[in-house]
Amino acid sequence: MSEPTLRETERHDVQQDGDDILVKQAAESMAAEIGFDESASAEIGIVAVELASNVLKHAEGGELALSQLTDGDRVGIRIESFDVGPGIANVDAAFADGASTAGSLGGGLGAVNRLMHRLTVAAPGEPDFGTKVVADRWIRSDHETTADCPLSFGAASRPAADETVNGDSFVIKRWDDQALVGVIDGLGHGSDAHKAATAATEYVETHYDNSITAIFEGAERACRGTRGVVMALARFDWTADTVTIGAVGNINYKTSEGSEVTFIPRRGVVGGDGPEPKVRESEWHPHDRLVLFSDGIESHWDLSAERGLSRESATVTARRLLDQYSKPHDDATVLVVSNRVEAE
Repeated sequence: MSEPTLRETERHDVQQDGDDILVKQAAESMAAEIGFDESASAEIGIVAVELASNVLKHAEGGELALSQLTDGDRVGIRIESFDVGPGIANVDAAFADGASTAGSLGGGLGAVNRLMHRLTVAAPGEPDFGTKVVADRWIRSDHETTADCPLSFGAASRPAADETVNGDSFVIKRWDDQALVGVIDGLGHGSDAHKAATAATEYVETHYDNSITAIFEGAERACRGTRGVVMALARFDWTADTVTIGAVGNINYKTSEGSEVTFIPRRGVVGGDGPEPKVRESEWHPHDRLVLFSDGIESHWDLSAERGLSRESATVTARRLLDQYSKPHDDATVLVVSNRVEAE
């Protein structure tokens, strides 16, 4: 991933009450000039006031820098905050939902993480060196499809038998000539698992066009303060005939016979200092089929032995596998990707 170019940087001192409002107005103005719509500009203003409020709360003052970003055809905005003083003592806590700074409009660094496409934080490492936060947001280009999607997507999910909420979740997101799918499993089950899975799902669905590594990085922060999740994501590009997959934790997968699709899950928990996923790209062939499933599904079955797959849609296959192989006392999710020509 190339480093974007910064242009037209504005620097604003943050030393006293009221400076955060001035920075908010400046950020909204720059965002509008760059081309963000009214809603996005308002969200960028929230990020600016949140970061400025953090400076006032956790340090003796500091500075915010607003810059226009360019990266090829993409344009966006970068907001950087610099503390002078001890900085944020507990960065992890600042990402938890509800950890809002006094008088701000957001929800702590968690709000910044949700509203921006990429966020990096340098925590205090020496005396009198504060926290540096860098937050980027890009203008999303209009979706442009150049080739019909040849794939069929289907998913089925249910909570454990004794629960009313599901601690599992899934994502199916299509745009341009690509799609992102994923299975997300909150640790345990019940309301706490559901809260973790929801936090991860919301982040993935609003950052779907980031790199898989960047999505895991943001989901790690989005799940702070929850039990955490295990997660597998797969991005399909049908103009390149590829699928790119990354996973952390025990999300299982099966592929059709002869498929070259493979990935290596890494042990860990997203939201619990989980590792960076090993992201692997594979060729996707016309007769390939991929099944992702949570640990609420039995793993001792052979996809190639399942009858009728070539006549079933991905949705029908997902529901059938859930019915046949789910464990009653655990949340269970199955997601299937196949080729439309084969399945329909």
